[in-house]
Amino acid sequence: MENFNTFIDYIARTNLFNFVIFLSIIIFLVRKVNVSAKLENAQIAVKDVIVESESTKVQSEERLSSIEDSMAHIEEEIDVIIEKSRENAKLVGEKIIQDGEKTSLVIHENASKAIENSRTILKNELLKRASLASIEVARNHIVNELSWNQGLHDKLIDESIDALVGVNKGVNEGVNIGVNGEVTQ
Repeated sequence: MENFNTFIDYIARTNLFNFVIFLSIIIFLVRKVNVSAKLENAQIAVKDVIVESESTKVQSEERLSSIEDSMAHIEEEIDVIIEKSRENAKLVGEKIIQDGEKTSLVIHENASKAIENSRTILKNELLKRASLASIEVARNHIVNELSWNQGLHDKLIDESIDALVGVNKGVNEGVNIGVNGEVTQ
């Protein structure tokens, strides 16, 4: 059993020796690595993340509140926009109707003027044709009368000759003879 006690004593000493070496390495590493500073830095970083998260949360809540306020009034804004659109459409419709009425009046006036011009042209054309027809009828009547009455024919020839002599004499003396045979000086 003595061997067994020696063996246990040997194991205890080696374990103690290993424990001391392990503890020395850890102390050396803790001093070299400065774990407390790293833990403090990590703790500060976590606190910064928490503060930033809280500020982001506050901003998000403010935005949410703003959106909710906006959504609360959106129905009213839509009603205002619809009402303005109706008023605008009504004004545009009235403007279109007014422009259409003005255009209609202008077209009506132009058509009336065109009709009046056509009437005037037609009236003048009819007067011209009637005048030509009257002249032709008068000429035929004169030719018929002159062919039946030789004395009247001779009288017309004499009057025509006298008129020509008077025109010639008036030109020489500065006398003007009008269309109706009126003599002016």
